[in-house]
Amino acid sequence: MKIALLGPRGTFSEEAAYKFDKNPEIYLCNDIIEIFEKVSKGEVGYGIVPVENSLEGSVGVTLDLLMSKDLKVYREITLDIHHSLMVLPGTKLSEVREVISHPHALAQCKNFLREIKVKTRNFPSTAEAAKEISEKKLKEAAAIAPRVAADLYGLEILKDDIQDRDSNQTRFLVISKYDHEPTGNDKTSIIFGLKHIPGALYHSLGVFYKRNINLTKIESRPSRKALGDYIFFIDFEGHRKEVHIKKALKELERKTTFLKILGSYPRG
Repeated sequence: MKIALLGPRGTFSEEAAYKFDKNPEIYLCNDIIEIFEKVSKGEVGYGIVPVENSLEGSVGVTLDLLMSKDLKVYREITLDIHHSLMVLPGTKLSEVREVISHPHALAQCKNFLREIKVKTRNFPSTAEAAKEISEKKLKEAAAIAPRVAADLYGLEILKDDIQDRDSNQTRFLVISKYDHEPTGNDKTSIIFGLKHIPGALYHSLGVFYKRNINLTKIESRPSRKALGDYIFFIDFEGHRKEVHIKKALKELERKTTFLKILGSYPRG
């Protein structure tokens, strides 16, 4: 199973890949855009991308690419996120002057960082930060990364579980050229736009209410066409092939300026 994900080795995306498949053939990418491109070109069958975190909210670039690319959501994977502070072997916490990591990881550990009073610097990924310290022998720097990154890059863990809350979770999507067949325990993700008229959103959501379809997520994003123009991302329970879901989507299409079905997939 060929899977594209955000590199380098030792990221939470890699952990999600092994949760999806026990023996994946992994292709490491520099950014989320490259993951979408590899799947679109058929170089890999699947891509794994982060879409939202319970503390920091949605990953904007993923939502934008789901809108612009002709790909489907095949699965969802939810991970409990545990951040560790790691340094070169022998480095003491009192010697650390700077902490580097992905901006989401830094934000998820802001209380701890405030306590130790150090500078921070953004990196493309948590594992990239760990790799930087290892390769450049940064004696006064520490990285926030998954525990596995310390083993991969020969670092020493100063402190585990430094995230602000134990309930920290990240939701990943497995993207592909097709979505999943019905399992009986599914979700569907869609995107739609609305006219600027009173009650447009109210009447659109009503198609789900009257069929007793439970919404699990609703979020608005700028359409990038004009200020004040928004598109809506919605997840709901059920598979697009179920009769009542088909009827809801058909009615919704008449109430929207556009409707894109991202796919139906097993609930994580």
